[in-house]
Amino acid sequence: MKLQQLEAGQIVTLEILIGGSSFELKTEVVGTNAGTGALVKPYVYNGTAIDFTHGSPKSMSFSLHCIDPHTGGRVVWKNVDVNLVNFKGVDYYAIDSSSFGTIATSSERREDARVMVKKPGSAMMEDGRRFSISVLDVSDKGVSFIGNANRVTIGDKVEVNFADTAHNTDFSLGLLVQIVRAEAEHDGIFYAGKVLERDTKLLAYLCFKGMDRKASNQV
Repeated sequence: MKLQQLEAGQIVTLEILIGGSSFELKTEVVGTNAGTGALVKPYVYNGTAIDFTHGSPKSMSFSLHCIDPHTGGRVVWKNVDVNLVNFKGVDYYAIDSSSFGTIATSSERREDARVMVKKPGSAMMEDGRRFSISVLDVSDKGVSFIGNANRVTIGDKVEVNFADTAHNTDFSLGLLVQIVRAEAEHDGIFYAGKVLERDTKLLAYLCFKGMDRKASNQV
C-alpha cells in the first residue's frame, strides 16, 4: 500500500516520536497532497491548529499508521514529513514520504511515555466530593498523585483534575482513573490510577511535555 493511496475519510494514526517516547494522535484523511502524499485533519487546541514541527527538537520524527483496507493489517510509514499547510483558508497536515513502496504490517507497540508533572490539583470521588492532591506524573495509561483521602480505596474511580503549561500552551485536564494502588507515605497517601478515558488533549499534553523536556536537554 502506498501513502498516496489513502482515501478521504480513512482513519489514520499520526505517531510522534521524541527520543525513546512516542505519542499517537488519531486523525482523518481528507485527500491526497499533490499526488505525493496525504492531507489529514490537524490537531486543534483552543481553536488553533497545532504545528508540531515549529520549534520542535531535531530528534523529533513522525510515523503514520493505518489499517490496510485490503488486508486488514496495521501498516506504517516511518520517518514521514509533516507540515502544517493552509488550503483555501483551512489548515491541514501535509504528510509526505520519499518511499512509496509496499510496507509491512507494523508490530511495534508504543511505550508508556510518563512525564513528570508535580502540580497541585484535585480529585473528585464518585459521590461528588473533592479533595486536594499533588499530581506527580502522568502517562496515556496512568497517573500517580499524593492525597489525604482515606476513603479512596483500590478499585474506586476518581476524576483527577489539574492545570499545566506545555510548549507555551495552557492545558486544563480532567482524567477519569481507577485506583490500582494506595500506599501510606509520610506526606500523605500515594495513589496510582489507570486512565479509563484517553483523549487527544491528554496525548497532545504528553507530546508537548516531551518536546519541552527534549528541548531543555539540548540547551
